[in-house]
Amino acid sequence: MAPLPAPTSDIGRLLTGEHLPIDRGNEGLPHVAQASQPALPTIGRCARLTVPREVPPMHDLVVRLSVTARCQLRCIYCLPEEAGGCACGGGQELPWRDLMRLVAALHDRFHVRRVRFTGGEPLLRRDLPDLIEAIAELGIPELAMTTNGQLLAPRAAELRRRGLQRVNISLDSLDPVRFGAISRGGNLARTVEGIRAAQAAGLNPVKLNVVVLRGRNDGEVGDLLHFALQTGCHVRFLELMPIGVAASHWATTWVGQDEIRARLKQPDLTWEEMPWFPQETCRDWRVRDHTGRETVCGFIAAVSQPFCASCRRVRITADGGLHGCLSCNVRHDLNPVLAASTAAEAGAKIHLLMLAAFGDKRTGDFADSVESMCQVGG
Repeated sequence: MAPLPAPTSDIGRLLTGEHLPIDRGNEGLPHVAQASQPALPTIGRCARLTVPREVPPMHDLVVRLSVTARCQLRCIYCLPEEAGGCACGGGQELPWRDLMRLVAALHDRFHVRRVRFTGGEPLLRRDLPDLIEAIAELGIPELAMTTNGQLLAPRAAELRRRGLQRVNISLDSLDPVRFGAISRGGNLARTVEGIRAAQAAGLNPVKLNVVVLRGRNDGEVGDLLHFALQTGCHVRFLELMPIGVAASHWATTWVGQDEIRARLKQPDLTWEEMPWFPQETCRDWRVRDHTGRETVCGFIAAVSQPFCASCRRVRITADGGLHGCLSCNVRHDLNPVLAASTAAEAGAKIHLLMLAAFGDKRTGDFADSVESMCQVGG
């Protein structure tokens, strides 16, 4: 993979919404000198987790609901450069009412704590507001969405009215050229506009997701943290997982959380570790600067600090597939649940499918991982 352009940025212009040019040359941010690459974690075949005979009937579940496999971008860690559309397979998208019925069946049987709407790019689905409103009426405590932000600005207010509570927005660079190169077609100004619109609509706290890539955006992590401090957003730095297309360049682009945190240690910042709950993937710190501004900075270290043992996440695909683990390329068909004639029959079927999905969970094993992140919603 060819190296991307050197990072440049102007946080002030991003905050004011001033026009962002396509190319601003080499004026730049302070770039942290690249250290020699540390030894990579061993990625190999590991044992299954120990699975209880019964999934706890009222255990808090997190459902990642991929409403579409389509995406208008082709991020370098998600999709190959060639081919049009989203080359990630997947069948026909289920109607929004069927997706709602699947979530309802899970909620009735197990109690769902959070639904996260994902893709692909979920905002490409026109009936997304109807789906959000219907799932909100189920009484699920948390409704969130992960988006690339390109289409968010004109829709943020309606999504909030329909029941969405907060958003995670991908922001892998503050430089327009680099942002476009990583996302293969993304417009940084549109994403920044989406961030502002989400905040104005009350989709707070807005969380910025940064996939850190060696030689591409690892020199920008400090500036992304300061952007979060200036905007009032939270920021989360993600380790690259060797899944799908990312597996081909993982060995040369992976950056571990220890190195990321070392780059973020600056004299004007104070760090306070926040409580961590085993069912969560992100370990958070409260960060304050010398002016008193603060944010929450999180680290999702799926490779160097796996959280598999306590994972209570399942993924539903837009065509009705159930995935229990990103590290296991097994898909369970949920369509028989939709064909059930009674709620009791649907509950019994989804119970058996959930036992199978939880039996697929691995710990630190990416040998048989899913083939495409966009198909299962990451």
